[in-house]
Order: sequence, then structure tokens, then C-alpha cells
Amino acid sequence: MALDPAETRAILDLYPSPRSAMLPLLWLGQNSDGWIKPETVTAVAQLVGVEESEVVSVLSFYTMYRTQPPAQRRLQVCRSLACAMRGAGEILERIREETGVGPGETAPDGAFSVEVVECIAACDHAPACLFNERMTGPLTPNRALGMLRGEGGEPE
Repeated sequence: MALDPAETRAILDLYPSPRSAMLPLLWLGQNSDGWIKPETVTAVAQLVGVEESEVVSVLSFYTMYRTQPPAQRRLQVCRSLACAMRGAGEILERIREETGVGPGETAPDGAFSVEVVECIAACDHAPACLFNERMTGPLTPNRALGMLRGEGGEPE
């Protein structure tokens, strides 16, 4: 099971209403397994006293939760105004041209995925991205392609 009982109890104890612990419990499950498994959805729903459908609706709203096993290399390109003005769209287009993989897609072999996300609060590094959950920027098409191919360029 993804949810460690001691960590689960510690999270639940932080909130006066168990329902308020839903997001941190989901995060705990994702950190444990790399994604939110169906059994984690069931466990969280039971722990916080809601229907599973409510947990699923929360998962569909927040982009930081993964409901599928993640690719080995995940590139999340920011599309906020600063990043858009500094070429985020062109980077995504170049990635699609070179790899055939566009936003919201995973390479057929599962080696990498590309996503578009809203502001990651890194405007001073625009165009910015998250690569395997780590912020980096400014991003260039060549750097993005290198990260996706596992050829370096990763954040330090």
C-alpha cells in the first residue's frame, strides 16, 4: 500500500477535518509509488470520508497529480505569459517536429513525456520548465530535446 500508516496519521492529525487532508494524502501516495494508483484513491476516500468519485474529481483538477505511471523523463513546459513570450510555444513545436511527441503525450516506448503547465513561478528563467519535478530554465529547443533523449541538460 502506498500510504504509510505513520505518515498518514501524522498528516490527518494536522487538520481539524479529515477531508482537508486529501491533497497531502494524495501527494504522499504519489511520492511513494510515482503515481496515484486506484487503491490509493480508494484508501484516501475512506480516510477522509468522501466518495471515490470526489477524489477522482480532485485528481482531474490538479495537474501535479499523475494517474498513470510516469515516463522515465518528464518535461513540463510553462505556458504562462513570460514563458510564452520567450518561446515556450516554439520549443514545444520543435519537440513535436523532432520526436513526434506533443503536449499531453508520452513517447511510444514510455521513455519520456511532454506536458504544458501553468505558471511555475520561474519567470526570471523563462522559458522555464520542470524536468522530473525540478525547475530549470531558460529552456532552449536543443536543451529540451537533450533532456528528453537522456543526453544531458538536466537541472543541477
